[in-house]
Amino acid sequence: MKVEFEIEESRELLVFLIERLGKEAGLHADDLATLRRWRASLKPGSDAMRQFAAGVNADLSRTLENQKKSAVIKPDWR
Repeated sequence: MKVEFEIEESRELLVFLIERLGKEAGLHADDLATLRRWRASLKPGSDAMRQFAAGVNADLSRTLENQKKSAVIKPDWR
């Protein structure tokens, strides 16, 4: 199975994670504002955003590959 996010999908994932982090970690408003400004600086066509998307896709690919290997190794009695 191959899953790959486009740059815009990766950006939406980043937006979701930052908002959730802010709510669940109880970040101070100033800290959350800093994260939001950093996120806003990552424009969809920028090199930084392309690198972020490539990193997300590489990590996702590696995770899926590890899960596939783990499924083969598991004994039948589980």
